[in-house]
Amino acid sequence: MKTCFTRYDVTPRRCLGCVAVLACLALPSIAAAQPGRGAVDAGNRLYDEGRYEEAHEQYLEALREAPDSPIVPFNDGNALYRTEELQRAMESYRRAVESGDPRIEAQAWYNLGNALYKQQQLEPALEAYKEALRRNPADTDAKHNFEVTLEQLQEQQQQESDDQQDENDEARDQQDRPQSEQEQDQEQPDQPEDQEPPEQQQDQPQEQQQENAEQPPPPGAMSREEAERLLQAIDEDPSQIQRQRQTTAPARPPRRPW
Repeated sequence: MKTCFTRYDVTPRRCLGCVAVLACLALPSIAAAQPGRGAVDAGNRLYDEGRYEEAHEQYLEALREAPDSPIVPFNDGNALYRTEELQRAMESYRRAVESGDPRIEAQAWYNLGNALYKQQQLEPALEAYKEALRRNPADTDAKHNFEVTLEQLQEQQQQESDDQQDENDEARDQQDRPQSEQEQDQEQPDQPEDQEPPEQQQDQPQEQQQENAEQPPPPGAMSREEAERLLQAIDEDPSQIQRQRQTTAPARPPRRPW
């Protein structure tokens, strides 16, 4: 029996991450009693019917019977891919790749690339498609997926570079700003308009302070010299205080009879 490498009819140019899982492969019919053959055939039938979990169970049975087969892990990887168990699918594809079987090596690399792309692991996916093309340069699907992945990776790297540049520019602008501007940005406490700052109150001209000190007391008020004399008289003669107060008190104008 000739091994079939037919791909599923999903146009890769529509949705790269959802396409090109290869059809499952059949074991060569060298002998009717070949280990694992029955389980592989049963798994392939279930896979074609879309019963991927049941197909996976059959492939596991085939692996127990033929652990060195490169085709069984490849088919099992396809079933796991269809059930979105991508990590396990990748393990199966790598196992198929490591077998070195030229019948499936390029196909396994291609499917591994799809699984990686679907998880947005773009750089590893790019390498997987590259390996598929090295083994089969005529694979147009692998070439297309390689180009799409490369373009998306470059856009992602450019975006990251732009974001980093914006952060660097912002930090540089902050450092280059004059110190006075940075201080002005800090919020100043509000101050009543009718109240001078303490610095202005303390910085009044000395002449103004002297002028305020030399101004005569208002009428009826006691001068500084009189206050000092009264304080001295407290110890000498209390009656003197009253006499001095009477002397210094302003005289009232006489009342006029009306």
